[in-house]
Amino acid sequence: MKRPLDPTQAFRAQELLLARATDGLSPAEHAELAALGADDDVSFDLAAAAVDLATLPIEPLPAHLADKLLAQARPVPTTLAGVMPPRPLGPPPPEPAKPADVVPIRKRSRAPVLVAWIAAAACLALAVGAWLWATQRETPQLATRGLADQRAALLASAGDTRTLAWKTTPDPAGTAASGDIVWSPSRQEGYMRFVGMQPNDPRLAQYQLWIFDKARDQQFPVDGGVFDIASTGEVIVRITAKLPVAEPVLFAVTVEKPGGVVVSKRERIVVTAS
Repeated sequence: MKRPLDPTQAFRAQELLLARATDGLSPAEHAELAALGADDDVSFDLAAAAVDLATLPIEPLPAHLADKLLAQARPVPTTLAGVMPPRPLGPPPPEPAKPADVVPIRKRSRAPVLVAWIAAAACLALAVGAWLWATQRETPQLATRGLADQRAALLASAGDTRTLAWKTTPDPAGTAASGDIVWSPSRQEGYMRFVGMQPNDPRLAQYQLWIFDKARDQQFPVDGGVFDIASTGEVIVRITAKLPVAEPVLFAVTVEKPGGVVVSKRERIVVTAS
């Protein structure tokens, strides 16, 4: 039973197998591969052979050889019984072409072909992965519709859900904003709805919700989550409260650095609801 190879040994064995399949190994490298116990692995050799067969060029017959063969061809006489070759009556057939007429075929290294084949396969895998990612990724409109359904379900099923309208502040990011926020204390679930909110660049700043709980110190509101606004149309955001909220008395959205903050300086309050 072969001993398992550690990652370094396995990587070295793969390097030697690739070199053997393309350009060959030196005696020392042959001995190293045998010492690693991987000299009987022919997978790389089979792959190189398959690539060689698939990319082998079909070279046309040189013109001077084609002319010589046509000149030496003789018509075959026919008989009542059909077509059959007669006994040779003329001079003996010409001698085979001299070695000088044979076009030498230079042996090509398989390494560039194998590397190109592997690169093409990798590019194809990346293209397929990108296509699957693009097709499975939700668009903002689909995400908003899904959250709208969840928001409507919460309003219909939770009897303690409260709906509060946003109030704007002088901050330019929210002067044209409207919408509301819904929150269910029993479910600890809620959603924010915005219309006309200024879109943000996540590389520069992000919005963050703060929930002021009557049972907690007002200096340290509960973090309700960091979020982005992609358009001035209707955007619905799910609230992700980091701590349980017993009795909310105020909701506020601030502008913070990317990733949000633990304690807000409240320098830019965009909208509030109470």
